[in-house]
Amino acid sequence: MRNKAQITLEAILIIAFFVLVLVAVSFPMSFKVSEAGRDVSRVLEIRNNLEKVVSAIKVVQALGPGAVRTVTITSDSKRWALATGDPVTGSSISYWIAWEEKKRIPAELAYTTTFDASRHFGGMGRNISGINADAFNYIYFDGDGKGSFEVRVENTNSAGVESRILISRSGSTINITLAP
Repeated sequence: MRNKAQITLEAILIIAFFVLVLVAVSFPMSFKVSEAGRDVSRVLEIRNNLEKVVSAIKVVQALGPGAVRTVTITSDSKRWALATGDPVTGSSISYWIAWEEKKRIPAELAYTTTFDASRHFGGMGRNISGINADAFNYIYFDGDGKGSFEVRVENTNSAGVESRILISRSGSTINITLAP
């Protein structure tokens, strides 16, 4: 009878050791999986918001002078920027999000520190035909970028030439003007 108790105690210690090893290995991995999920979410935010803005610009551009379109974009990031004539992406319009570490920015995104030299930004851009993207112009949300924002796009270009995009911000409204 005494031998049975000894074997049970040894079995419990072996099982406890394996559980401890399992927890020690899986716990740090759960943090990496969580970070990866946040990174994927940020890339989707960039794509979704950029496509909404580009779509609104294309519609207003097609409708001609006087056309106005408002879309809502949502950000879970506190620090982000919307830029035109971006020298990094070479695009008509770009959307950027601040990342904690440069090494976590996915390879599919461009990289810059233009908006804040102390932060790493990952972003992507889109070209829009009929838009002259010579002038670099941007708005930057530095800590106040989390939430929903109205993007108002207006076409004031009655000159019949390529439009330039001007961006400004008033509170939670982003104004994009297609100007001659």
